[in-house]
Amino acid sequence: MLIVDYRVDSPLLMAALDRAPNTTVDSEEQYLTETGEIRWLFWAEGDQQSAFEAGLDDDPTVTERKLLVESGPRRLYRVFLTDRGRDGTTFPLWSELDIVLLEASATHDGWENRMRIPDRETLARYRSALRDRDLDFQLRSLYREADADCSAESQLTDDQYAALAAAYDAGYFDVPRTTTQTELAATLNISSQALSERLRRGTATLVREVLLRTRS
Repeated sequence: MLIVDYRVDSPLLMAALDRAPNTTVDSEEQYLTETGEIRWLFWAEGDQQSAFEAGLDDDPTVTERKLLVESGPRRLYRVFLTDRGRDGTTFPLWSELDIVLLEASATHDGWENRMRIPDRETLARYRSALRDRDLDFQLRSLYREADADCSAESQLTDDQYAALAAAYDAGYFDVPRTTTQTELAATLNISSQALSERLRRGTATLVREVLLRTRS
């Protein structure tokens, strides 16, 4: 199996994210209904909820938004994809190609995805499907799962490693915390939103590579 990290210029939620550029979206689940519609659940995090929700109402890729869960700055929404939204996803092909979506997140700059794909032939078919939808594919990394160095540290990006190490050293994970996200972001010379994204993705990687891999 191959693990593929890539960027794609899908239009999904881009109109909404342009309205709320401090918002980050993480895909939770997609379902195909009995009537052929695609129901999509995703998390949104940021401090521009009103602007983001107004953008959702006007976004041509989704319809019928519903807020399901609100937990601090994170909110779980359910939407249905419009015809324009369906053109921006390859979801109906995943089961046919035995593809598994591991992670998918977006900001107003675009989507970053991680997938498990059986082999290079399947990857070529998947890239062809993206081209057919006029979706630009930018490969970031590709490695064979069975042969990869599976240490947790090796799976972190340099930015994620730096953010997690700095957060630990500064007492961000202490109870109670001895520093704030804003203060920590300032020491790294990045925005609070960028820090939040690096910490969440880095933590998710550690959980997957240490806890879940060990359990399996």
